[in-house]
Amino acid sequence: MNISKQIVGYLKSRSLVLTSVETCTAGAIGVMLAEQGGASGCLDGGCVAHSQAALAALPGVNAQTVERCGLVSEAIAREAAEGALARSAGRASVALASIGLLAHEDDERSSAVTHCFAWAFIEEGRVHSAGETVCFSGRRNEIRRSVARRALLGLPRFVDSVLAREH
Repeated sequence: MNISKQIVGYLKSRSLVLTSVETCTAGAIGVMLAEQGGASGCLDGGCVAHSQAALAALPGVNAQTVERCGLVSEAIAREAAEGALARSAGRASVALASIGLLAHEDDERSSAVTHCFAWAFIEEGRVHSAGETVCFSGRRNEIRRSVARRALLGLPRFVDSVLAREH
């Protein structure tokens, strides 16, 4: 089964609605999910922050955190995911943030990049969030696909771990 179909099924089966923040994937995560039948009922919105200035200006991203941790950090990813939930004004129950900047435009050169992910989930009025940092290597489009895959696969793992702790 393809990952986006699996994630849409997961969201629908748990009555979850997703909002997202993406950087180097440039909206690919949202597109992957939106292409699946029935996705409209489990997607709220998404934000693409492709420049450093746009990333720093996202709702929930604190200037002191940027100064202390840098833009590409788990702390910023968590603030962006939690900010996306707040921005959705109760429409979304789960968020993912995929934060990283690709260094070059040349798809022929292989490179390595550090990417930070965060997932946030509102359960019984309480926001839970978690993050991880992963290094990816390869060509630009390979990295973008790997990042999108990792962000999506982390979502059910995170939500299920929160629900297991709470119940």
